[in-house]
Amino acid sequence: MSISRRTFVQALGLTLLTPFTVRSLAGSTSGAYADFLLGASPQGLSVDQQGQVFDLSVASGDPSETGVILWTHINPDSYVQGQSLFVQVATDDSFNQEVFSAEVLAENINAERDYTINLDIEGHLSPGNRYYYRFIYGDVISRTGRCFTLATGNLDNIKMAVVTCQDYTTGFYNAYNHIANEDIQFVIHLGDFIYEYAKYEGFESQIIHPMNLPSGETVAMDLTDYRYIYREYRKDRNLQRAMENHTFIITWDDHETADNAYWDYDRDTLGVPHHPYTTDPRFGNNPDNLRQLRRDAQKAWIEYVPARVKVNEDASHAFEYLSLYRSFRFGDLLELYMTDSRTYRTKEPCKDGNAWQNFWCTDYENKSQTMLGHEQRDWLINGLTTSTAKWKVWGNQTLLAQLAGTVAGIELVYANYDAWDGYQWEREKIMSAVKDSNVSNFVVLTGDLHTSITSYLKVDYGNINNWDYSNLVGVELMTPAISSPNLQDTVDQNIDVGSVFKALLNGGVQVNNPHIKDFNSAIHGYALLEFNQNELFWTVYNIDKKTDNPDTTKKVYKKFHYEPVDMWLTEQD
Repeated sequence: MSISRRTFVQALGLTLLTPFTVRSLAGSTSGAYADFLLGASPQGLSVDQQGQVFDLSVASGDPSETGVILWTHINPDSYVQGQSLFVQVATDDSFNQEVFSAEVLAENINAERDYTINLDIEGHLSPGNRYYYRFIYGDVISRTGRCFTLATGNLDNIKMAVVTCQDYTTGFYNAYNHIANEDIQFVIHLGDFIYEYAKYEGFESQIIHPMNLPSGETVAMDLTDYRYIYREYRKDRNLQRAMENHTFIITWDDHETADNAYWDYDRDTLGVPHHPYTTDPRFGNNPDNLRQLRRDAQKAWIEYVPARVKVNEDASHAFEYLSLYRSFRFGDLLELYMTDSRTYRTKEPCKDGNAWQNFWCTDYENKSQTMLGHEQRDWLINGLTTSTAKWKVWGNQTLLAQLAGTVAGIELVYANYDAWDGYQWEREKIMSAVKDSNVSNFVVLTGDLHTSITSYLKVDYGNINNWDYSNLVGVELMTPAISSPNLQDTVDQNIDVGSVFKALLNGGVQVNNPHIKDFNSAIHGYALLEFNQNELFWTVYNIDKKTDNPDTTKKVYKKFHYEPVDMWLTEQD
């Protein structure tokens, strides 16, 4: 008989808490997490180095103090009906000091989950430790993965990588090979883990990994397409190495569904302004097609991303089916809040009129404009303003700081209403709450724009004084894209980025936005983030993505130092 994770923990007398923090169990009765029997520990005969059985290798995600999510995928060609999967966890890579072993019953491995296995071993490990894990299927052993649990109590230092935006069709994952070799424990992924494109739009002449979607369309149309894309991305050996060596904490952005995704509250369905379901007369902008597309995108994400989230398979509405915003506590040093800015957001403003109407549009100021939805927003504000951790960190998707054309601090036009400039009432509400509550050591991590940015955060960007402490809130650190085309790539491809972006790229970013300390949209790579008790270091690496060379030189673009006491961000030599 299968003993479910929930039943086992309840037998130990542990309490099930809110699903929105990883210090609890995943709030799911859906089968999203595999059931297992404790104690089984068979011996495999050969390690699957070539990925014939475990074709997408192994991964870990969403650490807690006493557990982690372990993930793998069985190659359908190697699937044996009725055959169980086994997992072993040890404190050494020789597995002589085994601390956990279990049998994942065969009923958990099936086409319904596309042969993916997410295993939640909450409650079975110890805080602040490194572990090694592997799976066994038949007589074959997976490659060994390494995972980490969250520390408790006093913690003086933590170092992690921050990544985002990894389109596979236009670039090589050389950055991930370097990340795999970093002396870190965790990787924070801020979204766009996949792109829905068969070929990245506008860059068709530069495609190196074309996707042949099962639907035959140019973008993902259903669950089969999304699964295909995840499998193709996860086949990359550099990405596999990074996910084998470090525990990932992942949220999503728009391209896990479709470009500029939002929720159309008027029709109660997904809004995707550039997707064929919206634009192609064949599909008639049918809301049922769009609802199903969101469900398919959610299901594929749950299957292929190792994350401890709330899933309700009985729910018909996207809001109730999946809740993925959650928090992580790293001892007394840091608390991380990972948000979801796509599921609940309203439509991007000032896009429906002609150019003249859109120029004079001020809908971005409306209280009805929301990026997070009121429940998630209240959860975030409450967490940030009550946390006792030294550092309060927000894992955010789109640029929070203002990016605009200005005169003497007066905004004339904004560069991107898909970012927080299109949701200014909510941005000011969050920043004011943080400031009014005297929250110190506040840091926002951001992706999406395929650009390296360091910026001060303010309540009022009309106040251009970066030394007015009554207006300063914290800092925002944006990591460049792993591989997705950046703004310079786009300009070089003769693609129109809009008059505002074009003007800003010609040296106008800091002049128009003095709160932005550094802006570079001509590099790819990742960033390392190191927190100490009284300072942080942000190091941005420039990694070539155009040649297939995992050992390409890792170049330091810039290194920044931040002292929160004086709220002072400086560039280091």
